[in-house]
Amino acid sequence: MSDIIEGRFPKNRLEALTDGIFAIAMTILVLGIEVPATSAYPDAVSLVLGLLPELYHYALAFGMLMIFWVVHHRQFAMIDHIDSKILWLSGISLLFIALIPFSTSLATGYGDDPLAPIFLEANLLLIGIIYAVVWQYSAGIGLLKATVKQDRIRITTTRTMIIPIASIIAIIIALAGSTWSTIAYLAIPFVKMIHTRHSEMRMRK
Repeated sequence: MSDIIEGRFPKNRLEALTDGIFAIAMTILVLGIEVPATSAYPDAVSLVLGLLPELYHYALAFGMLMIFWVVHHRQFAMIDHIDSKILWLSGISLLFIALIPFSTSLATGYGDDPLAPIFLEANLLLIGIIYAVVWQYSAGIGLLKATVKQDRIRITTTRTMIIPIASIIAIIIALAGSTWSTIAYLAIPFVKMIHTRHSEMRMRK
């Protein structure tokens, strides 16, 4: 109770709420895939091929949710405690996490409109920015555990910018008229892998 009075909050309840919202959002995603009437396709293979855009956006959104979930838990593993600002920022991030199934359905439903994916990309951009702000704020005012080294703080700070940058690139591609702007997100695992190797080499020196 004393921690709450002093503006310090235990983080376990926020982590539990976050896990629940992520689980619900990941589950709802699949509801955006509507199976058309079987009479419109000669066989099951043709039907699945016709659903490829929906399946692509489903896999993309699920993958991004998974990345955000991992990022959240990695950050909170280094955070000792939280305050009211972290609570509110995390709550806002969950608002946009819960919105991902809708923005994904919008991007899929208007697949011929190059501007449709912008709603999904802006959704992901806002989440990425909030995560970056939460981390930099936590590191800046001393909410991290004493065992967290400066090298780790610097590496994590850089990583928090990968998704926002990828989102900005995707939005620019969409504004240029491409209907496959979300493909920019496929580069994230490779960028993270390269950054990890580079960071490990620097830490060994």
